[in-house]
Order: sequence, then C-alpha cells, then structure tokens
Amino acid sequence: MQRNKSMLLGTAALLSLALLVVLQTPTAEADRLQPKGYRETVQKLQKHYVKFEDKVSREFRLWKEEGTMSQHFRQLIQASAIGKSERAQEIRELPTAREGPLCAICRGFGGSVLEFRREGASREEVYNTTVELCTMLNLQEESICRGLIELNIDTILYIVDNRPDLTSASLCAVVFQSGACVLDDPTFTEWQVDVDSNGTPVTSSKSGTAQRGPNDLKIVQITDLHFDPNYRTGYNAECGAPACCRESQGIPEDTTAAAGHWGDYRNCDTPWNAVEDLIDRIAEDHSDADYVYHTGDIIDHGIWETSIGYNVRSINRVISKLRETFPETPVYNILGNHEAHPTNVYELGEVTRPDFSTNWLYHLSADLWSHWLPRAAEQTIRLGGYYTALVRPGFRIIALNNNDCYTFNWWILFQPDALKGQLQWLHDVLLQAERADEKVHILAHLPISSDCFSVWQREYRRILERFRDTISAQFHGHTHKDEFNVFYASENPEFAVGVAWNGGSGTAHTNVNPNYVVYYVNPETYEVTDFESYAYNLTSANLTPDDRPDWFRMYSFQEEFGLSDLSPAGVDEMIQRLGTPAGRSELRRYWEYKVKLADASLANDCTEDCLLNHLCEIVTNQADDLRKCQELSDTFFD
Repeated sequence: MQRNKSMLLGTAALLSLALLVVLQTPTAEADRLQPKGYRETVQKLQKHYVKFEDKVSREFRLWKEEGTMSQHFRQLIQASAIGKSERAQEIRELPTAREGPLCAICRGFGGSVLEFRREGASREEVYNTTVELCTMLNLQEESICRGLIELNIDTILYIVDNRPDLTSASLCAVVFQSGACVLDDPTFTEWQVDVDSNGTPVTSSKSGTAQRGPNDLKIVQITDLHFDPNYRTGYNAECGAPACCRESQGIPEDTTAAAGHWGDYRNCDTPWNAVEDLIDRIAEDHSDADYVYHTGDIIDHGIWETSIGYNVRSINRVISKLRETFPETPVYNILGNHEAHPTNVYELGEVTRPDFSTNWLYHLSADLWSHWLPRAAEQTIRLGGYYTALVRPGFRIIALNNNDCYTFNWWILFQPDALKGQLQWLHDVLLQAERADEKVHILAHLPISSDCFSVWQREYRRILERFRDTISAQFHGHTHKDEFNVFYASENPEFAVGVAWNGGSGTAHTNVNPNYVVYYVNPETYEVTDFESYAYNLTSANLTPDDRPDWFRMYSFQEEFGLSDLSPAGVDEMIQRLGTPAGRSELRRYWEYKVKLADASLANDCTEDCLLNHLCEIVTNQADDLRKCQELSDTFFD
C-alpha cells in the first residue's frame, strides 16, 4: 500500500509538502488507535497551540524586523524539526503521539507566514522565508524545498490573498486531518449533497453472490505504475529524495545502493522496461479479460520538478502502450493525484486565473481515453476528469476524479463547498442507474479512507448507503498495497454496506513488489466473487536482468481466507475472525499479501500492534469515525 507526499502556508503547507512527498509511499505502521483520555488531551492542547503560536509569532516578527534569528527562535525551530524517518511517512500513518506536536508546528510557523503575507510581504520574501523554514525544520533537503515551494507558492498565495478569513488553525486541520487538529470553521463543514429520500434504512449487512462461476466476467486492474523516464539502472537508490534511482543523482560508490534493472524497493519508481513487461504480461496471460480498469498515477514521485510538458509526455506514452496492447478490450482509465501539475493540485471553485486551470489535463484525458469510451463521456471528462459509461445492458461504470478531495489539494482551502459538484453528479447518476435497474462499479484513485477530506468522506458514505443495492463494487488505487476497505452504516455500524478493492501498484515504491489484480465478477449481479493477485519478486528479478520477471499468482482471496462469498456481509465475518487471537495467523497472512510478499517489508516484520492497525485500516472510512477500530481492539487481545 503506498501513497504520496506540498507545502507553503508555513508548516501547514510546509509540513504537508514534505509529507506529501511521502504521501504515496507509506512505509511506517499506521496508528489508528487513540489512547484513553485522547479527547481531553486534545482540548488541553488547544491552549498550548495558542501559546506556541504567540511565541513563534513574536520571534518570527523579531527575525523579520532585525534581519537575524534570535537564539531562542533557533532553539524553537530545532525543537520542532522533524526526524528524517518522518519524511517517508504518510501523515495518517504517523503515531498518534505525534499528531499534537505536528499540529502545533503547523499552526505556529504556518500562522507566522500567513501573517507575514497579509502584512504585505512580497512573493519573493515569502518564498525565501518558507524555503529557509522548510530546510531548518528538516522537512526536506533545501533543493527539494525550493522546487516544491516554487511549484506551489502562487496557488497558495492566491488562496491566502482571496480568503482573508482563512486561519492557520483551519488550514492545519484540513491538511493534517487528525483528532489533534480541530476543524471548527463552518465554511468547511456545513455543506451537503442533496440525497434522494426514497432509500430504505439499513437493517442488515448486505449479502451477495456466493461462489465464483464458470461464466464470471474477468476484469484486470492496473494501478499506480509511476513510470519514471529518468530511472537509470545502477544509479543511486539511497539519495534521500522522494524519488531516487534517477539519472541526475549519479552512480553510488556503494554498489548495494545501486538501482536494480526491474525496479527497486527503495524510494524509486518504475523503469519503462518494467511498465512494458507488466502490461504485456497481462495481455499474454489474460487474453480473455473482458475489461481493464486503470486507476491512475502514471507520473513518478519527482514532485519537486514536474511540468505540464513532462506530465503530458509520460501520460501519452503509457496510454499509447495500453491502446496498442488492448485495441479491442475496453480500458477504463481514471486520473491519479500525480497526473496534475503541481502534484495533487486540482482546481476547485470560481478561480479566474487561467494559469491555475486543470483543463489541460482534462482535455488531454478526453482525447486519449476516447478510443474506449462513448462520445457522451467526453463532456464531463473535459469539465472535471470524471465520466460514466454503460458497459453493457444492466452494467454501468462511474469513473470519479476524487483527487479533488485529497487534503493536499490546496483548492479545498479556497472553496470547500465546490467539492459538492462531482459528488452531486455521482448521486444523480446512481439515481438514474437505480431507476434503470442497472448495477454499478465505481472507480476512484483515492480510497475513501485515504486522505480524502473528512466532510467529503461523510457525504460519500451517505451516497453509498443510499445506493448500496445499486453499487456492486468499488475499485481504488493510490496506497500501493494489496488491500480492501469495508464500509459500515453511519447510524448502525454493526451493518456492512459496501466493499472497496485496492489493486496495489505496478511500482515497487516503497518496499512492495509490483503487482496487478484479476477480478471475477458475476455477470448478473456484477459483484466480485473472487480475485487473484499476481506479482513478481523484485530481488529475484534483479538478479537476472536479461530475463523477464517471473510473475506468479500470489493468492486467490476466496481460497486463501475461506470466504463463503465476497459480499460486505461475507467479508465482515472474516474481519470479525481476524479481530481475535484465533485469527492472528490469518491476519499475518493478510499483511504479508498486503505488502505483496516483498522481501524489504517482510524483513521489517509486523508486531501485534502493527497487525491491529492494519486490521483497523480495513474498517476505517472517515477520519473522525474510529468506532469499528475500537470494537476490534476490544476483542483483539482477549
């Protein structure tokens, strides 16, 4: 499972940026559980934040007035600096104990930069100040701080200048989305999708089709290829940047730090030969596939030096390869957060400056995807990168661009209720599908639980509950892990209402093997009856660079875990079993497959607390709703 990692408004955006770098590559254990007394501690922290902000603000002002940093200010920065290991962690995977300190750093330094701009600081002054703070706070190396800030500063300054009521508290709460950063601004929270009132209450878990059958449809999912045109075999894989193994980073003296021919477990993306091999292998070994779902993230992790032209070239190359390989097999593509320039930044709301527009990407996508789609899909792709298509009578795909809800999409800070637009469209298409007696698969790059803005998560869950009988399956990417999520009813969390499957990643970034997934889908209900995950061992592949990788079937989900069916009810039974001491060995197998049997991850192992956190990740779909996680923790050590 992997994710990616932006920056500026002080540490808010500063820390974000640094951690945005990581945000596509989770390497640390998640920390879902909150200790006893957590909420009381958070309340006490609010007073600490205010004092810390005042202290940092005073020292910051002195620095700008006198031209030199006081010793006290340097000590504050030194005490606030993050460890290098935290650069390579996704924000939501940082330990709960770090939520408070990081929120304080964000509000303190972020608030000072916010004030600095609003008191008349120029773009150059804000840029130089933020680069210095980014470097001193150890968010990234100076060159990466400069690149990230240069790419993001104009967007953020526009938002700051045009949202005079935006506070560092709100900014940090949106970006960090942790219990320690409280969001109490109604601008962000008081909007809703208009949901049709004819739905029925949730009174039981959703059951489904039992066994895989001989007439099942076969759907292959490819996701998170992260093609890096700068990847060079033998170059430095331990460069300390968000993306290594690149030509500009040189050949290391230590040969163990050299990039492998087929990819590398470290912070490295995918060479073209590995991208080609994965796509070719699917065509060779699964020529009977009915459809291909390609769920985004073509672009690499060199997020400090992207450009529109650079992204266009990589996107063109990958989509052209898919078109050549699958000329007759329908391929349903969606956008990943990395396709945008700057990374993660998808324009929202009433923005008049053309240089901030994401239209270049939407028009490019409409043109490239048109080979597989009906003409009617073009309109919404050009509008916002999303679409719907009737695959066959009774079966519809809804392809979302839910990168707009990513907490590193700065435009959420500008006009949060603009997120309603695509969600309302989703609702309306589902309502039409329900009336036409169609079943629906939803494709979205970001898992709903993974760093989507919490209010967006809340509204998506409302839509999912209302149309749970119409939505047969959901498919996600982004995390680089072979995993899944179960959705539970908001008011009755004992009932499971949906399952979302994650296709893993074509990249090995970070500490995972490349993989793809083959789903078996009932041709009448369009529910997933089983899936098989295919991978190759990167260590072995790199030992024989002249030979193609040895792909193998890692497992069949139904066979491995003995499920009667893969419905929400069936998968919930499995989760309850894994949440007991008797299910520990099964849970460990789940984790091993989640990291795709990668040598680098298996060597690090996973403690019991680690296993519990991975179990909690399955059942957590909203940032502020940990009820199911708490239930599992209550039985885990019985």
